[in-house]
Amino acid sequence: MFDAVLFDADRTIFNNDGLHELVTLKIIEKVGMDGALADQVHKAWDKIYFEEQTRLMENAGFCVDRDTSAKSLVIALKEFGKEITYEEAYPMYQIMVHEFTERSKPYPDMLTLMDFLIEKGIKMAIVSNGDNEVIMNRLKKAKIENHFEFVIAPCDQYPLTKPDIKIFEESLTMIKTTAQRTIFVGDNPYADVEGANKAGMFSVLIDRWEKYNQLEGLEVPDLKITNFEELKEYINEKITS
Repeated sequence: MFDAVLFDADRTIFNNDGLHELVTLKIIEKVGMDGALADQVHKAWDKIYFEEQTRLMENAGFCVDRDTSAKSLVIALKEFGKEITYEEAYPMYQIMVHEFTERSKPYPDMLTLMDFLIEKGIKMAIVSNGDNEVIMNRLKKAKIENHFEFVIAPCDQYPLTKPDIKIFEESLTMIKTTAQRTIFVGDNPYADVEGANKAGMFSVLIDRWEKYNQLEGLEVPDLKITNFEELKEYINEKITS
């Protein structure tokens, strides 16, 4: 039997499909660039951002960093002939905050799973490498913020990032149960599954588009699912068996 389910946020609870590209389009239009360049600028911005994050972060885990995001945007735009300052780039993160707050919604099967977990008395919390403000905005907009015991966003309140085992151990302390009685659900074999496995939790990889049909070379989860109905059925079987 499980006492708690911990969730990653982006692409686990919330559907973000296409939003990074949309944000890039709005930014380049704002600075007077051709919208047709959006896809190329988005790819360049992402590449620069992740390379810098990898350099800065000891274990190369993903974590939203507004300072790095702004600096990477400046470099990316310069590659396409548009020069802006860091002071101009930094406030543009608010476009990201706005678009994700307004457009990124919980997956419908996540809402069904939450109802099931509440009915069974299983606690829920969020452990994300994302932006705390964005996560909280979306939870409040969906009116589900009270369903979660807490939100840990490592780059905001905690100086940790998944898959560092310390962030998983901290979440167990906060949820007040053991690793053996805790499920961790995420969409990333590295950040989510590896960290959960090291902490001794029951790891679940949600792979909605079956990107990870071949897990060779990747951390293997205890359970791989394509939707939350499968997790609901698994938990129900454990409860009734």
